[in-house]
Amino acid sequence: MRLDLSKLKLHPHETESFFLKVRGNDDLLTEMGGKFKDPVEVEVEIENTGSLFACRGEVRTLLQLPCARCLQDFTYPVEQEFQAVIVSDPSPDGFDDEVFICLEGDSVDINPLVEEAIFMAVPLCPLCQEECRGLCPGCGQNKNTGTCSCKEDNIDPRWEKLKNLR
Repeated sequence: MRLDLSKLKLHPHETESFFLKVRGNDDLLTEMGGKFKDPVEVEVEIENTGSLFACRGEVRTLLQLPCARCLQDFTYPVEQEFQAVIVSDPSPDGFDDEVFICLEGDSVDINPLVEEAIFMAVPLCPLCQEECRGLCPGCGQNKNTGTCSCKEDNIDPRWEKLKNLR
């Protein structure tokens, strides 16, 4: 996703807005078994401060992810903000905690920012619902859709004596 900043470069202290709608890269979600259900919508506002460009944006899309407990696919909405500083010099001074991206001629590639925002919006253990009961460890039955006849009081024999304490 490249943004052309040639007009904005000529007008210090002005702002330009961009709206992009692109197909998501499923490779970003391959390791977690997910994929994009909708295109990725990106709204970006870039301000020319005179010495650098301040970038603020928001990413919106829908992902299909497997639940960490029951393994069923579900739709996960992403609405994530991001920000960065766009500079022409790859080693700016005075900004310790900022995310920098380099201007390449008159354009900038914001794809790494967008991918990072999407990746950071996905929880470590995505759940289809907060009350997801998961799978039975004995037979693999999805406990959200039915019950199984497995015995649930499998206690480690080392802890069996503690069961009788009151």
